[in-house]
Amino acid sequence: MMRLPTLLLALIPGLSAANISQHILAAHNTVRAEVNAAPLVWSARAEQQAASWAQVLSGRCELEHSRGSGFGENLFMGTLGFYNELDGVKSWEDEKRYYSGQPLTRELVPRVGHYTQMVWPDTRELGCATSTCNNIMILVCNYYPPGNYLGEPAWQAR
Repeated sequence: MMRLPTLLLALIPGLSAANISQHILAAHNTVRAEVNAAPLVWSARAEQQAASWAQVLSGRCELEHSRGSGFGENLFMGTLGFYNELDGVKSWEDEKRYYSGQPLTRELVPRVGHYTQMVWPDTRELGCATSTCNNIMILVCNYYPPGNYLGEPAWQAR
């Protein structure tokens, strides 16, 4: 996936806030295809939860995972106008360099947990939303069913 600065995204015909969800979903499904995980579908319920939590985070101006939502969750924060939603997805994908299909451990999850949630084999739904705080974009993506269970692999090493 190519990383595009926000200014370039504005120049691409047809790319808008209304269809960024399609691009986020496509980026996830490209990453999932690399490890033979089934494609995700966009979920209005997951998007609604993400939007609600993104709004909470905009008031705090810091990243903190929600608790008890029933969703897996990835978070990203970046300077508005320089970073965009696809940069967030790309940052999660970049964690794959630290992962080779082994079962997850407490020590491993902080380095690969965003990536492994993206490709978790049982996950079927995705919904994302953004908010802003002090010129910072906050991206929240929710996954259902959630993944990242300790002792289990996100995919089998070949």
